Amino acid sequence: MTPRSFVVRSVLALLLCGSAVAPAFGQAASTWFLAEGASNGTFDEDILVGNPSATALGVTVTLLPAPDAVIAPGAVLEKTFTLPGTGRLTVNIRREFPGLNGATSARISAAIQGSTTPADIVVERSMFFPLTGTPYAGGTGASGVTAPATRWILAEGAAGVFETFVLIANPGTTAASVTARYLRGNGTSVSETVSVAPGNRATLWPSSRADLAGEGFSTVVESSAPVVAERAMYFDSFRSGHDALGVTEGRTTWFFAEGFTGGNATIAFETFLLVGNDNDQPATVTATFFRDTGAPVTRTYTVLPRSRFNIWTDQEKDAAGALLLPATAFSVRLESTIPIVAERAMYWGTPSAADPTTPSFPWKEGHVVAGIRQPEARWAFAEGRQGDDASGVAFDSFFLLVNPNTSGIQVRATFVTEDGTGFTTTAAVAANARANIWPTPGAGPDADTNTKFALLQGRRFACFLESVGGETFVAERAMYWSTFVGGHANAGTPWSGAIAVPAQLPADVKITGMTPTSGRLTGGTVVTITGENFGGAATVTFGGVPVTPSSIGPAAITFTVPTRTPQTGFGSAGPVAVTVSAQGRFLKAPSFTRYFSVLAFGDSLTWGTSTFYVAGQKVSTQTARPYPRGMKSSLEDTPQFGSYALVTNAGWPGEWVTVPGFNGSPGGIARSARCTAGQANCFFPISPDPGDYFTPHDVEVLLEGINDLNNAVAPSSVRSGMRGMVVDAKSKGLQVLLTLFGPYGKDEVTGQPATFPEKVTEYNNLLDALAVEQAVSRERVSAQMGPDGLHPSQTGYDEMAEAVYRKLLTMFPRCPAGQSSCP
Repeated sequence: MTPRSFVVRSVLALLLCGSAVAPAFGQAASTWFLAEGASNGTFDEDILVGNPSATALGVTVTLLPAPDAVIAPGAVLEKTFTLPGTGRLTVNIRREFPGLNGATSARISAAIQGSTTPADIVVERSMFFPLTGTPYAGGTGASGVTAPATRWILAEGAAGVFETFVLIANPGTTAASVTARYLRGNGTSVSETVSVAPGNRATLWPSSRADLAGEGFSTVVESSAPVVAERAMYFDSFRSGHDALGVTEGRTTWFFAEGFTGGNATIAFETFLLVGNDNDQPATVTATFFRDTGAPVTRTYTVLPRSRFNIWTDQEKDAAGALLLPATAFSVRLESTIPIVAERAMYWGTPSAADPTTPSFPWKEGHVVAGIRQPEARWAFAEGRQGDDASGVAFDSFFLLVNPNTSGIQVRATFVTEDGTGFTTTAAVAANARANIWPTPGAGPDADTNTKFALLQGRRFACFLESVGGETFVAERAMYWSTFVGGHANAGTPWSGAIAVPAQLPADVKITGMTPTSGRLTGGTVVTITGENFGGAATVTFGGVPVTPSSIGPAAITFTVPTRTPQTGFGSAGPVAVTVSAQGRFLKAPSFTRYFSVLAFGDSLTWGTSTFYVAGQKVSTQTARPYPRGMKSSLEDTPQFGSYALVTNAGWPGEWVTVPGFNGSPGGIARSARCTAGQANCFFPISPDPGDYFTPHDVEVLLEGINDLNNAVAPSSVRSGMRGMVVDAKSKGLQVLLTLFGPYGKDEVTGQPATFPEKVTEYNNLLDALAVEQAVSRERVSAQMGPDGLHPSQTGYDEMAEAVYRKLLTMFPRCPAGQSSCP
């Protein structure tokens, strides 16, 4: 059997069923242009640069923002980066150019480091979106181009289901007058003209035009000065999309290495071929479909002049009316009587109930590529990711090789990573067949290759392919993430330069454990990650945000979970991704779970004493739902906290703040210090409800002192005791909520007040002042009282729970101060 990493198309179809083809004509070049790009609240853009030479380079990225982009005063729009020999460079626009908020094109150039001598590179761009909801639910990718042009043609475009945008970059020094003609399927067209300033970018939105409503169309871009044109299409409310670079001329032959019309129990694909004819004559187009089994099949189509034509391969039928390509993986060659342009779009999603080989709508995602011009002996890819990324997203990259020759070939694959190390491996591709290189452990043809693939996990890389014997072939890359939640595809760039052999990858980096794996929402937890071969320059990200380790050793990394405040926002409780970057590799550590931990401390009003009279005798018991229990239920119903809300009922009936010994209590001052220190002997021994007791806590809710007041302790003395409790809690990193309870009621049997109202008022006023002095929160709480006037009824306890719950929401906002919404 053929090894898993070099399988023919039928196996790939079951495993992957996605691919890409064709953009740039940029044989090796030192300057590249990208028309599309954005960095804002929706898009996260990476510019990828590959260097197959053994020489270190300086790579300069210059942004060309759109007119409506927001640029911070003094913002840097050009930076130079070091790219090692046999290396890959990743430039994240959000991180490297924080002063930009909006759309931008880019110019990328390279020179030998320390000189002005131009050096050849390969460039691609990846964009991920959205950044809210399900991060990276969609993505697009495209190659750069090595030269602008005055004419570009884009075969695909649609309105209705899709939002289509045409992106035009002017990297020159003179303004460009650009006309876009949209070719409908019926042979008619509409157009619009825009002026693009030098060093700028324009965005056209043809799908918003009333005269293209519900239409499919191709686009011809013609300019008075050289520009670069791309097209981006989005669907499912901008949760999914794809992008393709334009081509500068039509051709009579186009190749597509991938297509699929089937699926399995969890995912299904469908494939479309889009043809644009910008001629005055109709085009006769013959599509030859090369299937995994059986002879090729052909269909011939007529494409009207100045029009766009759509071939839905899933629905094509043979002469007998049967489906031509049922659940079939295939390659395609398009041959036309006159020059045309062509693209291939593939969409995937949940199999439909009516036909499990077809995805239901809306699709989960899709990708699109322009046709491949011709086979080549060498191909270059700047983008590739395998395994876990720093964002916590898991990637899979597939390199698809098609051999159109009548004899088999050997293809050498050279993988180069961000630290300049890498490896080579070889794939056999049979005659008129396709092979797949999936660089994941166990997918290689032998143990040595699988060992190399294991070292590639968690790395970003470029890949360079060349036939050992100089034969020509076709190469594409498809990259998916989060188990087909998102994906994009691209063809290789034809390459003419040398491909050096990289230095060996570092020793395998491993994570063996992490302690602890949970902590409070407020942060501050010290965490140690253990493993092997971390080196001395490892970095850590916590929830996608870099954190600075306090110590780094070959077998252990220690860091502190970032502290959250009301100014930064506390985010949401729950699991957080933790990743390590070491020796050029990203590794996923165990998730760290953030809990919202509330310590409800007090006397019988916290424990939940309920009273009633039997034959004039007062009977005390615990209410069915003490206020901490009701508060926890409300927190659990709040999405910010959910099941990660933990509440500890630390009430002790009869306890005094100032004096120990009553009802077995050590006294409020001593017991509070025990609770905040995480000691287990701080609870009333009977039925604390709830009793989660997760330490350290985020907040201590203090409600105590009435027993002192009722036993002739001066309010000022009780206030002093409470001050000690507040200072202790703050010293341990807890927020504090002082609960000022009142008024109390009267005993329904004796008719006497349950407390001394004037002392309660004085005490609450002192607590008000204490809250100001210590800069802690306070909340006045009143509740329906029970028969003895000292303890609330069940309704009263529920009122207490609601009041404290509402206050906690204001103390622990999810979003940063001043923001009503956040990711």
